[in-house]
Amino acid sequence: MNFFDPDGLDLIDFRPGVRSWARPGDQLTLAVMTLDHDLADPGHDHPFEQCGLVLSGEFELTIDGRTRVLSAGQGYFIPAGVGHGWRVVRGPVKVLDVSAKAPPG
Repeated sequence: MNFFDPDGLDLIDFRPGVRSWARPGDQLTLAVMTLDHDLADPGHDHPFEQCGLVLSGEFELTIDGRTRVLSAGQGYFIPAGVGHGWRVVRGPVKVLDVSAKAPPG
């Protein structure tokens, strides 16, 4: 699938409270996700870059100790190896998320 409409995708259950549509490529993964209103991730990191755009709702995102509430039309960039976490403020939240593949090793 080379073209898509984020509002017309069939999202599937990814984990409790998270529904997702994802397309992995050779170097990155593109995902559209919805996060339920009561979800949070206290923090994690990974060895690859991640970025995204909020399509609807609001969530609080902490990257490297700095926190900001993001709403529709706002985006984020998370460098590889940097701690980050989030909390849904007004949901559900829908995000377009792009992650680089983890480096080999």
